[in-house]
Amino acid sequence: MNKLISLLYVACFLLFLAGCTKEDIEYADTAPVISGLEPEYYVLVREKLELSPQIENEVDSVEWLLDNKKIANTVNYTFEALNVPGVSRLILRAYNTGNIVQKNVTITTGRFANIRTAPNKLVWLEASDVFTGKERVNWDVLTAPSSLFRLVPSDTRTGLFLSFEKGVYQLRASSGELADTVIVTVQRDLKSQSPYIAQVFDYLPAPGQFVNELPKYTEGDTQEEMNEKVARQLVGEDANMITLGGWGGYVVLGFDHTVINLPDKRDFRIYGNAFGASANPRPNAPFGGSCEPALVMVAYDKNKNGKPDDDEWYEIKGSGNFTAESEPWYQAAVENGNDVRTFRDYEMTYYKPETEEPDQSGVVDDPKLYATINKYIRWTDNQGQEGYKIKNIYHTQTYYPAWIKENKVTYKGVRLSNNSIDESKQGSYYVLYAFQYGYVDNYPNSHDNSGIDIDWAIDKDGNKVDLPGIDFVKVYNGIDQENGWLGEASTEVGRGEDLHLLGISIDTIKE
Repeated sequence: MNKLISLLYVACFLLFLAGCTKEDIEYADTAPVISGLEPEYYVLVREKLELSPQIENEVDSVEWLLDNKKIANTVNYTFEALNVPGVSRLILRAYNTGNIVQKNVTITTGRFANIRTAPNKLVWLEASDVFTGKERVNWDVLTAPSSLFRLVPSDTRTGLFLSFEKGVYQLRASSGELADTVIVTVQRDLKSQSPYIAQVFDYLPAPGQFVNELPKYTEGDTQEEMNEKVARQLVGEDANMITLGGWGGYVVLGFDHTVINLPDKRDFRIYGNAFGASANPRPNAPFGGSCEPALVMVAYDKNKNGKPDDDEWYEIKGSGNFTAESEPWYQAAVENGNDVRTFRDYEMTYYKPETEEPDQSGVVDDPKLYATINKYIRWTDNQGQEGYKIKNIYHTQTYYPAWIKENKVTYKGVRLSNNSIDESKQGSYYVLYAFQYGYVDNYPNSHDNSGIDIDWAIDKDGNKVDLPGIDFVKVYNGIDQENGWLGEASTEVGRGEDLHLLGISIDTIKE
């Protein structure tokens, strides 16, 4: 019975089809294709946005919906932003036979601020009051005439921006449906910027054989007068060398602009007088010679007072700041009996010498009889160690900074692994090996590894930091070691350079 009923249904359907003409059957059209619309737009309050999409294939009708309300039925549509920030959602629908196609568009309306500045001038950004209380504010660059800029966002209403090139930069601060536009116009600075060191803020070498000579101390000189003497040596293009003495000795320098932190590039360098050994007997030796590495601290003028403050410093993380185990000379130094430890929070105190009178006659050019006072300058450290610095026959002036009236002086910082090896085994040929990167007076000035990347900066806890650029540099000797008749490892410092202003491009080293 069921089979008979099914056959009757099929027969009726066939009779129905036989009665239909070709014109009675309606086929679906080719679906419309909508192009020419971005998924997201950004406009300012009261701004108009012309939307002109292209639609391929035939359509019967179109419609625009704004926040689910029908607002237009033409292909082109002009969106008019409200006078308050917010997010609008548009839908364009295209209809033809058998098809409905739609495109979704989000339009963010934001406020507007305009800032004028100059290249290499740090800009403090601040979103409007509507962001007050927002847990997270995102900053990004919408348009830029050049890639040579740095935006340092934060999770708050504020941010930092710095550009190397002139032009108009459009930035955005956003949080949820709120958004602000900040237009930064970078114009030519009427005052030319120097690519070299422009200021010396402080100078305090640790005791060493070149102290009071580089620069020359004159009886009665004060700290301020010594700072001025150092400035005469280091400011500008035609700079000369000064000494930092032994471990911990430092100089604090400043540029007349903010050195921008460009991605994947070294940003600045400070000259030293490092050079390679010409007759190292060690086979296949890594680079070494006279390499007396100094650590580098950097700061930008966070509080805009024109000088570096104690809470503004960040450490440039060189290759040996935590351990020297990855240095190519490390195993040789271990076998030589070097103190290869690295101390992160090291302190060393030097005591003013009790006498400058020799207690023995030194012999010039004798690698074993070079000392004139064996127990010359007493020192202690926070590791329970103590000892004396030697005075040699080659330098007869006092090694203690003569303008310091106190009977002792203490230095703090990172103490690096000792990098010196007596390759002659007779005290006559010392080679001081270079660390891989991140220091001053560690490689020859023409070598790429004399360059410093600001992106190597870390905070006091060792965490990487994102800096827009730097205004100030502190350089301090990171090595405490005696090298026989050569004397102590004493960093020398010369000219400082903004590599970008000089047009020098050096790729960074990825850590």
